[in-house]
Amino acid sequence: MTRRALPLLAALAATLTLLTTACGDLMGNPYNHTDDEIAAAAAQLPALPTLEETEAELTAVVVQIADAATAIAPELRWEWQDERSQGGCGGAFAKTDGLKIYLQKLVTPVPISDAAWPRVLQSARDIAAPLGITDLTVRVDKPGDHDVVLTSDSGDRIMLGSKVNALISAHTGCRLPAARTDPTP
Repeated sequence: MTRRALPLLAALAATLTLLTTACGDLMGNPYNHTDDEIAAAAAQLPALPTLEETEAELTAVVVQIADAATAIAPELRWEWQDERSQGGCGGAFAKTDGLKIYLQKLVTPVPISDAAWPRVLQSARDIAAPLGITDLTVRVDKPGDHDVVLTSDSGDRIMLGSKVNALISAHTGCRLPAARTDPTP
């Protein structure tokens, strides 16, 4: 292969990457959405609580889950880790004014024991249910290793896991910030 062919091959590879990722419109890309799908997603957002309201409610639920877990397993000592962050939404919501908040994580230096896990999980489900966070996905459930996700129809998520340590993390669904929901110009 000649040195002249390398830049041409690199350009071809970059073009193919663009055409087959979220940046391209060809090949039936699942990340592309019609104008109607985007409009339907945008129409849902004003009916939901604001981003700030959802963040406050979700933070309170995460703290309640940690408190309940400690009541069941007193050896758990939760600490906040990482920074709260804000990001864009995915799917048809990606082209709307909606945003997501990724909460700080609550972490313990010890795991939740296998004996305590079922009660901790049930408490988490009971605490999250009033916010509509009721769908359970079990990613791992074996001795010494537990990982579940609780979700709502509106995209709120709480992740609860235990292996080397215990972790509670969460993020809001796509929501409009309060500043973008004011109908006045």
